Amino acid sequence: MKICISVSHGGHLTQALILAEKLKNHDIIFVTTRYGKPRVPKKWELNSVINPHKNPFKLLILSIQSLWILLTRNPDVIISTGSNIPVPFFILGKLMGKILIYIESWSRVEKPSKSGKLIYNISDLFFIQWEDLKKEYPKAVYACRFI
Repeated sequence: MKICISVSHGGHLTQALILAEKLKNHDIIFVTTRYGKPRVPKKWELNSVINPHKNPFKLLILSIQSLWILLTRNPDVIISTGSNIPVPFFILGKLMGKILIYIESWSRVEKPSKSGKLIYNISDLFFIQWEDLKKEYPKAVYACRFI
């Protein structure tokens, strides 16, 4: 199975790397921003995209980059642990019939993330790592210490 892991840099990427180590025997493609030279092991493909950071023009560029990656790499599943990078991947992935799995960041204890709110209703699986978020995401799967 081909899995695209689309995440922002920093803690989101760190959490995704932990998850990827557990997904043995799968072809994994990472997509993240160029910021800070992401340390993704060479065993996985790395695609760099622009960080939209509240800029509509950059969001348009990210959407085009997302479409290109999805068309050329054709993953079966798109997974994310968050921030703004996965939003166009999930929207386009939904239109393309991909399986969408979102894991709300472990740093989100009481309040949902903006990305989580946008992606919640289109995700096939939506995980939370803190029980308090169940009131915000009633259909989410609570997975304590998911990663």
